[in-house]
Amino acid sequence: MRNSKQALKRLAIALGALLLVSAVALSQVTVSLPTVTAKINTTQSIPLTVGDLTGLGVVSYQFKVTYDPTLVNVTGVTAGSLVAGWNAPTVNTGSSGQVTVAGAGTTNLSGSGVLVYLIVTTVGKGTSPLTFSQFQFNEGTPASTTTNGSVVVPLLSVKISDISTALPAGSAFTLPVTSEALTGLGATSYQFVITWDKTKINLTGVSLTGTLSANFSAPSVNTSVAGQMTVAAAGTNVLTGTGTLINLTGTLVAASGTSAVHFSSFQFNEGTPAAGGVDGSVTLGNPQKPTLTSRTPATLTTAPQGNVIAFMVHAVDPGGAPLTFSWEVNGGLVKGPGPDSSYSARFTDPHGTAKTVTCIYTTVAGLKDSTVWAFTVTGVNDHNAIPTDFVLGQNYPNPFNPTTMISFSLPKEAPVTFEVYNMLGVKVRSLMAGETRSAGTYTVTWDGRNDAGVGMPSGVYLYRVMAGSYVSAKKMTLLK
Repeated sequence: MRNSKQALKRLAIALGALLLVSAVALSQVTVSLPTVTAKINTTQSIPLTVGDLTGLGVVSYQFKVTYDPTLVNVTGVTAGSLVAGWNAPTVNTGSSGQVTVAGAGTTNLSGSGVLVYLIVTTVGKGTSPLTFSQFQFNEGTPASTTTNGSVVVPLLSVKISDISTALPAGSAFTLPVTSEALTGLGATSYQFVITWDKTKINLTGVSLTGTLSANFSAPSVNTSVAGQMTVAAAGTNVLTGTGTLINLTGTLVAASGTSAVHFSSFQFNEGTPAAGGVDGSVTLGNPQKPTLTSRTPATLTTAPQGNVIAFMVHAVDPGGAPLTFSWEVNGGLVKGPGPDSSYSARFTDPHGTAKTVTCIYTTVAGLKDSTVWAFTVTGVNDHNAIPTDFVLGQNYPNPFNPTTMISFSLPKEAPVTFEVYNMLGVKVRSLMAGETRSAGTYTVTWDGRNDAGVGMPSGVYLYRVMAGSYVSAKKMTLLK
């Protein structure tokens, strides 16, 4: 009887583990890109959002998105809030009409939200699909289901302005709505519906004074639905020119925050000329500078001559918008401005040379802050450059294709074994096999091949260093 109970208990445990594995394997995580409307020759940050990743063991992702290069151009990617603690993603925009992105970290992702923002510049008028040709978490688990998006650039854009105000709650404000060139298009009327966040602002009316519609009759305005306004305007004169079509008027409800102002619909005449409404926003209170959350390396006093140093910054805009980054070395611009929050360099200056690396991060409102590393280049054989601790660095770049570099430091002489494993624990490459190295900092390179010289497939790999009594391992991602 006792043996039967123990057998049943073991069976229950085994079934529970099987069900847990099955649940993770069968999880379908939603991955989505939105449809956005934009004016031509503007840059948009388009969020790629994912469903709840908690408990699914996600430590890497990779995807490809295709688009119409005659209409839009994907120029880069910035990290979203979900991956704020990871390295900056690797981005490949070398193929026309396609962007390939991969990211990896040492901590499991949790929660839902924005994984990355695609930085998209509009170059033509029309609708460009944003189509997933590939998306994968880890090595395919958990599974994902994707929803494609698009960028719509109307033939004729009507845009709600983006404004910022430091006026107190209760103050009146004006929000212009602008139009592209209307001359010769025969527009004698228009109508639209807009919505907004009623906890932040309240739009109460319109004004035609000084606008392209100044000769129209008083518009019909309906604000009976909270947070929504319907407007219809018409006149006997044909609209001409470019500029402010109509002004929205209202009052501020909150002292801080941002309200999007969204076009539910827009139409000239009975639909001709064809036009599209582009959303705007009202930002309340004084805009704030970006905030630094972490940087890598946290401190740096010396840089061994010839070694690659990887710098990385994690900073956020208090308003939640993506930042742009500029990198300077000794006051001279070396990278950016752009979405990349990482920079790597090999310093070959003579021993004793003082260097500074500065990262400047800027909000969409133009407010900026910076962080600086000040250090001295040391000779590779300089006694002062001898490490005091055993350190295994994160590979760079990561993800990578076709090669990546990995640095490690030895505080004393030791035999070193450096190996690469796949996620099944099978060794695929031996980069060092018990080779004795004196105290110092070293860099090895992996070309993504196994010991037989065969290229390995895309995926997450583990690299491990054993140096005497020291053992350390980290993950890296190969992307092809």
